[in-house]
Amino acid sequence: MQSFSVIGLGKLGLSIAVGLSTQARLAWTMNRSPEQRNAAKFQLSPSLPMYSTITAIPKPNSCMILAVADSAIEEVSEAVAAHFGSALNDLVIVHCSGAKTRAALAACEAQGAITMSLHPYQTFSIATSKNFKDIVWGAEYPPVEPFRTIAEQFAQDLVYTLGGKIVQLSAKTLEHKPIYHASAVFAANYLNALVGLAAETAQEAGIDPNEFLPQILRRALDNSLAGLKLLGTGKFPLTGPISRGDMATLREHLTHFRAVPQPADIIRPYCHLGIATAEFACTQGMITAEQRREMVQLFEETLVSLA
Repeated sequence: MQSFSVIGLGKLGLSIAVGLSTQARLAWTMNRSPEQRNAAKFQLSPSLPMYSTITAIPKPNSCMILAVADSAIEEVSEAVAAHFGSALNDLVIVHCSGAKTRAALAACEAQGAITMSLHPYQTFSIATSKNFKDIVWGAEYPPVEPFRTIAEQFAQDLVYTLGGKIVQLSAKTLEHKPIYHASAVFAANYLNALVGLAAETAQEAGIDPNEFLPQILRRALDNSLAGLKLLGTGKFPLTGPISRGDMATLREHLTHFRAVPQPADIIRPYCHLGIATAEFACTQGMITAEQRREMVQLFEETLVSLA
C-alpha cells in the first residue's frame, strides 16, 4: 500500500495529513512554522516524523504533496529538487493549487519526478478530514504514458482515501486555470463576505442577524443549488427587487443607507453587487435590457456620489 507525505501544514495541508493519518497512510510531514507544527501535533500521531526544513528530510516518499501557498510552490519545488536530485526519478509530486498548473513543479519534473496538480474544490476554514467528504478534486496529469497512468493511480488512491472524487480538467480549463479558481472564490470567499455584509446590514437595521439570517440564507442557498440546472432558461430562482425590475425599492434602500453611521461601507458593496445581479438577471431573461441599463445607471451614479 502506498504512503504519502505532506509539505505544508496550513488548513489544507493539515486536513490532508489528518485524513491520511487516520488511515495509516501518512509517512511524514514538513512545515517551517513552529506554531503550525505544534498545532499539528495535537491532531497527528506523536510518533509521526515532522520536519522543519526540506534538507532535514532523510529520503523522499513515493508521493509527496506540496500543500503550500501558490506563491511558494515553485520555490518549494526547486528546494525539493535540489535536495533529493535524481532520487526523485519516478516518484510522484503533487501540488494542490487551484490557480497553478503542474508546470509549477518543473524543477522536480526535471529530476525525473512524475508531477500533477490536484485541487480540492472546497473551502477550508478549519483543518479537518471532514472537509473532503464527497468533494470534487480538479486533476491535471502528465500528457505522456506511462506517467499519466501512474499519476492517475496515485490521484485515485489519495482522493478516494479522503472520501472525494476526481474530475480531470480540460485543456480549456487548464489554459485559463485562474478563472477556474476564481469560480471557487465566488462560491466560497465572496459568499462569506456577502453573509458578513448581510449581518452588518441587519445590525444597522436593529435586528439580530443570528435570529433573522440563518433560515433565509439556507433557503437562498438551497434555491440557488437547485437552480444550477436552470441557468439560461429564464427560470433561475433569483428573487428580490432586481429580478422583478423594482426600481422604487432600490431607490428606497439607497436613500435609507445614508442614515447609517458609515453609509459608504454598505452602499459600495450594495451597488457593486447590484450591478452584477442586474447583469445576471438580464442574461437570464428576468429583466429587459432597458431595465438593466436603468439599474446599472442608478448604481453607478450612486457610487460616483460617494467619491
